[in-house]
Amino acid sequence: MPKQQPVRLREAPGRPDPGAQVIDADYTEVGKKRRFLGRIWMALVAIFWAAVIGFLIPPAWMLIQEIGAMFGPAP
Repeated sequence: MPKQQPVRLREAPGRPDPGAQVIDADYTEVGKKRRFLGRIWMALVAIFWAAVIGFLIPPAWMLIQEIGAMFGPAP
């Protein structure tokens, strides 16, 4: 499905017609602002998950070797 393009609004010059409905609304920008502390937090979270994965690889590798030895030929 194609991504929808945003609708660009522009202000018409001059005054609105009498009896015309005028929409006066506040708007906010969508998306998170990338602040310095936010970047530091994301870096710390990435380092944490990298450490978790790094500490889990050796036990997983040993488990795979033990399972392989169980199903392998007997000495």
